[in-house]
Amino acid sequence: MPRIVVSGVPTTASRHIAVLDGMRALAIIGVIGYHTRPSLLPGGFLGVTLFFVVSGFLLTRSMVNLFERLRFSYPHFLRGRVRRLWPSVLATIAGTAILVYCMAPSLLPKVRGDALPSALFYSNWSFIFRKLSYFQAAGLPSPLTHLWFTSLIMQFYVLWPLLFVLIFQLCRSRAARAAVIGALVLASSLEMLLLYTPGQDTSRIYYGLDTRAAELLVGAALAVLMHRHAGRQDDEFAHDPPHWQFYSRSVHVRGRELRVTGQQLVNALGFALLVVFCVCFAVVDPQSAWLYRGGYLLFALLAAAMIWAGMHSGVFMRAMGAKVCSYIGSRSFSLYLVHYPLLIVLNPATRATPLPWWGYLGQFALILAVGEVFFQLIEAMRGTPWLPWLTRAGDNAEPARETAGERLGCRLTASGNAGVRMLGTVGTRFATLTARLRPGAVVGIVAGALAVLVLMLPLNWQAIAHARAVQLRPELALTAEQARKQLAKPAPAPSPQPEQPKGTDSAQPKGADTAQPQVSALKVPNNLDPSRWQCDAAAQQCSVRMLMIGDSVTAGVAQTLQQHFPQAHIDGAVSRQFATGEDLLAQFLGSGEDPQVIVFALGTNGAATREQAEHVVQLAAGRPLYFVTALAPVEWTATSNATFQEVAAAHPNVGIIDWSALATAHPEYLYDDGTHPNELGTQAYEQQLYGALCPHS
Repeated sequence: MPRIVVSGVPTTASRHIAVLDGMRALAIIGVIGYHTRPSLLPGGFLGVTLFFVVSGFLLTRSMVNLFERLRFSYPHFLRGRVRRLWPSVLATIAGTAILVYCMAPSLLPKVRGDALPSALFYSNWSFIFRKLSYFQAAGLPSPLTHLWFTSLIMQFYVLWPLLFVLIFQLCRSRAARAAVIGALVLASSLEMLLLYTPGQDTSRIYYGLDTRAAELLVGAALAVLMHRHAGRQDDEFAHDPPHWQFYSRSVHVRGRELRVTGQQLVNALGFALLVVFCVCFAVVDPQSAWLYRGGYLLFALLAAAMIWAGMHSGVFMRAMGAKVCSYIGSRSFSLYLVHYPLLIVLNPATRATPLPWWGYLGQFALILAVGEVFFQLIEAMRGTPWLPWLTRAGDNAEPARETAGERLGCRLTASGNAGVRMLGTVGTRFATLTARLRPGAVVGIVAGALAVLVLMLPLNWQAIAHARAVQLRPELALTAEQARKQLAKPAPAPSPQPEQPKGTDSAQPKGADTAQPQVSALKVPNNLDPSRWQCDAAAQQCSVRMLMIGDSVTAGVAQTLQQHFPQAHIDGAVSRQFATGEDLLAQFLGSGEDPQVIVFALGTNGAATREQAEHVVQLAAGRPLYFVTALAPVEWTATSNATFQEVAAAHPNVGIIDWSALATAHPEYLYDDGTHPNELGTQAYEQQLYGALCPHS
């Protein structure tokens, strides 16, 4: 009998369930689209909900059949799930570690931190305890972040059979069992609602098994409700339809009589749900509060309704089981595992402009090719056909002959040496466990285990990553003096340009008062008076009393800035929000501090609103104020920068230092996270700030 695999979950069925192919294909396209570019498919993360519902459905459906036949064995069941997931996960860890070291070494410490949690299936809780956000992972997210899904799935595989056997024994009817599962669904959804706090990070809710269990349990409830009795598979509805499917009614539309049948209504429901998911992939905001207040449950119920509609014969079933859907769906787990590390490497955070449309298609083609290789070498079991619509004799038959590993284990077991016998026993059990795996999967297990062990060694991984990064980007090895010398070299210009001070990206705006000092910024405050402080152009020393408030970018350049602005008060902190900066500014000014210039460098960690920017202007109380434009590989920096320019245009004492434009034009100024300046960028940042405060000759 054919074996159906959804997200690495095997189950035995009498007939292939075609609708699941289309749902898995839809889910993986949404997830890849979201990870490729969140603005492309902002709701693509809902593909994970589809995977959850399908996985819960198939797992429970398989268990119900085994329970009724008294053939369920928990150890055997667990071995099967481990055999399905572990080789693929370990191979992903090994492949990612090699790929990252060769092409994106700055990510190596993050791979090291996530390798063991991913291999032991607790990475979702690791992310929760470390407060690592899924939706705000900018710059250098771990290329193993996506393995939170496999961790959560494995945790469900371990716990759900133990709980379900109690439900199965205590509740004798389908309705009672479904009611208990429904109560668990409501409990999980209620917990998600209670834990959600608007404006706070949602990692605890998004990654937690307890809060996401509702989506898995919706699929489980559907499996219980659709189960008929032992020996009758629920997909037999396609050939033994229920009585309601014979419903038929005549409807008059514009003088014409149309016949509406139950089958047509079911097909219409299926296609309507398909359209709903496609539209939601394109429009749903992952930060929407309603998702955590019943939204995920709603989408899980819609996914369950889609499965139900596709289990009945008709055009919807055939459409969802088309060859292209069957192919992508059968490879969905492999595509899920390989796509995220590839996208992280193919789309570095230092890229200033988005790829053209054909670039994204090329990346998707590469992911498809690598996913196919991964499927054939690692995920697929022995005897799996090359294409899902083909068949091969003995697809799921257990190997009839003893494998070479088992034969070797038996020989070692027969040895007189106790150590050799123990080695033979372990080898025999390993060979038995991996008997149905392809050789590539066994290699993946060994490679993954070795990769995890090596990454756990107490080595200076930061130094190893930096040394490799310097090989790829020599500018990362520059000292401060070397960086200043490189910045002093004249850059070739395609056409004659007005002379600009070093480290600046734009001159005085058109229409500015020519009597103003010739400092350079995108916009200069009209009351900026450099005659109030001393400037040494040769040493780039400035005695201005500057108050600068910023985030981790400011913190990274603070030491260099303090050397060139010795009278400045510079306050930068990691992950600082704009509202926190407002409070600090009010605190500093309220304590009697009287800066000659205020520099506000926030907006990287969250979008700045017009009201917040206006509040900063109000707090400045007429003092010269500069907003520094933000740069990070996230969508909201463009919004923040546009807000700064709007506020500056409305207030003469407000100026703009356009760090975003300068760093975008010079990606070599940034580390691989596309946000923080390296030594070359630090010196450029200082020169740009100096040019905005001191006149040039």
